[in-house]
Amino acid sequence: MKRISIRKTLRTPHTRLFVLLTVILTVAALVTRNVRADDSCVPVHGTINSVFTTPNCTSPVGLCTVGTITGAGLLNGATSFLALDVAPSAGMPLTEPAANISYSGQLTIVTTNGTLVTRDLGVLDASHLAFTEMERPASGTGMVANPGNTVFFISGSIVDNGQGFQGKLSGMLCPSAE
Repeated sequence: MKRISIRKTLRTPHTRLFVLLTVILTVAALVTRNVRADDSCVPVHGTINSVFTTPNCTSPVGLCTVGTITGAGLLNGATSFLALDVAPSAGMPLTEPAANISYSGQLTIVTTNGTLVTRDLGVLDASHLAFTEMERPASGTGMVANPGNTVFFISGSIVDNGQGFQGKLSGMLCPSAE
């Protein structure tokens, strides 16, 4: 059986040129694919205001909100949030007070451009009246039918004597090309 040395193989000019071109074309293909995906994404910034609601609340933990997003372009519209799970002490009972909670749920945003449903993951600090959460796409219709790499964050305060939330929204929205 004849052994082939990679070093000897790479010494020939044709082989080195082939390897170099293969590497260049592979990198170019990856960069081009990423640029195309990024070109369809737009930054979003806005404000969300919401209040607790009980009518039609089907949350297994009894926590729902309704509200609006403004100043966020394609995401301007009506919101509804349905909490699916809550953990006291933000899931860390050895270090966090019981009043601080982590939560997950579903945020639905109904806009004139379509409906975006996100998976929401958040933390609420009751003593500082603050919250922060991450929104990841679950599904969509219209301009947000294929939300792909859409990710945005909402951070803000508990307002109206604990009856609602006001927050700033920021991130990337990757709308469908229609």
